[in-house]
Amino acid sequence: MVKLRLKKMGSKKRPYYRIVVQDSRKPRDGATVEELGVYHPIEAADKQLSFNEERAKYWLSVGAQASDTVKKLFNKKGLTVTGQSK
Repeated sequence: MVKLRLKKMGSKKRPYYRIVVQDSRKPRDGATVEELGVYHPIEAADKQLSFNEERAKYWLSVGAQASDTVKKLFNKKGLTVTGQSK
């Protein structure tokens, strides 16, 4: 199963995350299918989140499931994720 989830990057106490498309059986920081964007939790509010909305919609339309955190981030930017189950 394919999931949209966060991949942790950065250094100690300065994390940032990449929003990625990944096989759910792979480790969190393992190989990805595609990178959709980035999330910087310690940046200013307007610079925290950027992603390719078109590609995210595509992956959701073909059956990829978003993690709970990614759903919250997408909702923050106005991209609603519905009908997803664990």
